[in-house]
Amino acid sequence: MASIMYAIQCPCCERTAYVDDYYKTDEKYIFCMVCGYYFTKTIEKYTENSIKYKVEERKGHGMFVLENNDGNCKKVMLNDSLTVTQLEELKASLKDTNVNQEKSYLISFENGVFTILFGNPPEHFYLSFEAYRKRMIAKYGVPEYDFMVPIDG
Repeated sequence: MASIMYAIQCPCCERTAYVDDYYKTDEKYIFCMVCGYYFTKTIEKYTENSIKYKVEERKGHGMFVLENNDGNCKKVMLNDSLTVTQLEELKASLKDTNVNQEKSYLISFENGVFTILFGNPPEHFYLSFEAYRKRMIAKYGVPEYDFMVPIDG
């Protein structure tokens, strides 16, 4: 199965989201690692004469990233507003001695506003989509197709 990966402007927060497009089957996955937006279009049922797709979309409510000192990383896209209990649980998980405090963070996204609840988000968090686009074109050159913004990796 073949796919192409590229960046787009997130439909939820307007920052940078990543697309994994399986162009031969018309399946698509979109993830925003800034606000937590999530979209999938996958084959639900396939027959000789038709294809039925399942579409799932979740607006982003933020991101929780917990990186350990050994490099293992847990990324959680928030699908709903945080409760007080959830916030306390996430804060408590940061106190583990194996956690890299400098690379772990929690960001909420509510009503179009980002709030850094704790930690230090990476540089890409602060970039608009256009700034990201310009940076990737400067690094990798102009893509063959205008809609395909390269992914830094």
